[in-house]
Amino acid sequence: MKMQSVFSRFLRKWRRPGAQASGPRPMGRCHESNRAHRTSAALHLTPRGLLSGFHDLGRGNSWSFLWMVALLLITPQAASAQDARLKPLIEGAKKEGKLQIYAILVVTDHLQIIQRFKEKYPFIDVSLWRSTGENIYNRVVTEARGNAHLVDVVGTSGFQMYQLVKRGLMQKYQSPESAHYEPGFKDPAGFWTSYYVNPLVMAYNTKMLTPAQAPKSYEDLVDPKWKGQLVMEEDEMEWFATMKRFWGEEKTLTYLRRLANQNYHFRKGHTLMTTLVAAGEYPGAVLLYAPQTQYTKSKGAPIEWNPPNPTVVSLSLMGITAKSPHPNAARLYLDHMLSEEIQRDYISGKFFKLSARAGVSSLVQQRLKEVKLVPADITQGEYLEKNTKELREILLRR
Repeated sequence: MKMQSVFSRFLRKWRRPGAQASGPRPMGRCHESNRAHRTSAALHLTPRGLLSGFHDLGRGNSWSFLWMVALLLITPQAASAQDARLKPLIEGAKKEGKLQIYAILVVTDHLQIIQRFKEKYPFIDVSLWRSTGENIYNRVVTEARGNAHLVDVVGTSGFQMYQLVKRGLMQKYQSPESAHYEPGFKDPAGFWTSYYVNPLVMAYNTKMLTPAQAPKSYEDLVDPKWKGQLVMEEDEMEWFATMKRFWGEEKTLTYLRRLANQNYHFRKGHTLMTTLVAAGEYPGAVLLYAPQTQYTKSKGAPIEWNPPNPTVVSLSLMGITAKSPHPNAARLYLDHMLSEEIQRDYISGKFFKLSARAGVSSLVQQRLKEVKLVPADITQGEYLEKNTKELREILLRR
């Protein structure tokens, strides 16, 4: 850091020959090609690249050479800091030798991520238990009550994670990888980060509806022409609770009553509804998960989707338990799960899910650029009983 600071001061004082004596250099178009050249040259830290930098210096193009020197000074320090952080974690994990994970991600997918982890840390024996968010929550709470702290890493849905944090059953850990996740997709205090997300979008069967006919907005869903035709998840709690914060309670409840008057068909599970719409049992669905719908479409099924504005994004969250028996292994695993490699090659790539990590793009993400994305408000888990009562009484008339 000291060497980096000295070099920064040198850059601030140094000026190219002929530059203005004071004030910043203009950043207009005439400087764009030079800036691109400097960046390109700075990235070639091979012997040949260094010689090119010296050659640039001889031609008066000193900036390219200086940027190379800056990277040579700074990059090893960053790598050294990373090694210093990892070393005690790895040494601790070797002594622990084990890791227990409870998560909602499907087993076949999660085992591939674990296998990659074991390639990096073969001395850690990893166990996985997969279940629903509700079952994971109940198991963690039950074990804690019995003072049996067995689990290290929990990957669950938003409301369940909120309750686990509230009960003091999760610990803070600011993974360096979390810096690549936007606010709303990570906890400010460090209790959790989204390891994949599910935008809730409208979907339709392309053999039954044309793109022009298909619903595209929340207002379309309450059009009388769809009465009794579409299918909807009976427990769309994250969407309901988040819209109450986004629209306000009065507007959301008014809209929910209009939606209830449509007499839609209610089913349990977005996976089931995706299958039913693709099979033509219903012409469309009120809300499905965009990645799952896109994946079904990629397999040749006659299904398409439209993102409403705003699009509520359901969160799958991962964190470390408060009394993790293997905390070093747990931290290594959370870093691993949130890393660019896993998010790009596995979550977004192999599994066709949507990553919350900045810079990891996908076809689904490209199509969501035109709408506002609203991460599910997991703090509404505080009012789960109230929201559940309202949703069932108004929408399901129970």
